[in-house]
Amino acid sequence: MNHDELTYAKSMLRLRRRAARRAITPEMREDAALTLVPLVLSVPQIRTARAVLAYGAMSEELDLDPCMAALRKLGIRIALPRIAGLRELELHWEPDDHALATGPLGLHEPFPDAPVADPTLIDAVLTPGVAFDAEGWRLGMGSGYYDVLFTRLDSAIPRIGIAFDEQIACGVPHEDNDQPMDMVITPTRILHAERLSPTIVL
Repeated sequence: MNHDELTYAKSMLRLRRRAARRAITPEMREDAALTLVPLVLSVPQIRTARAVLAYGAMSEELDLDPCMAALRKLGIRIALPRIAGLRELELHWEPDDHALATGPLGLHEPFPDAPVADPTLIDAVLTPGVAFDAEGWRLGMGSGYYDVLFTRLDSAIPRIGIAFDEQIACGVPHEDNDQPMDMVITPTRILHAERLSPTIVL
């Protein structure tokens, strides 16, 4: 598969999974956000974490607010990403009042003056995406923000994809710069994956 074919395959999968994600009703979204919590908390690396990098969900994404509330109760510190430039995410500690701004892509993110989070203190990453597969490959929105971010973080930090069941695909096309997940959590299951060599999969 050449680069153009790979790009086309990614685009088609992105369109299908975004359509499936948008079709989820508000009631189903609320239920999914709540049922996700015990599954996330069942992950040993989450329960023992000092700090977790989460995300402020965009309108289509699975809302992490209930999970973040549960993490706070356990005394786990929460960091959130903010778009700081082209393919650049800056990490900030969640403010005490939980107030977030709306970023350029609709991401709920910390204000620029929020305290900057030290990436070396992050013990796990809860990662959004458009599609995931059982081997841990992730398809994002196409801008590469998280792929670049993962190159800045310790490779031993667990990468945990968060998704609706409707976002799980039979296979996610990927290439050398794509970064796989260690596991993917949906409201109904946890898919464990091994870190794979970056080969192209259909």
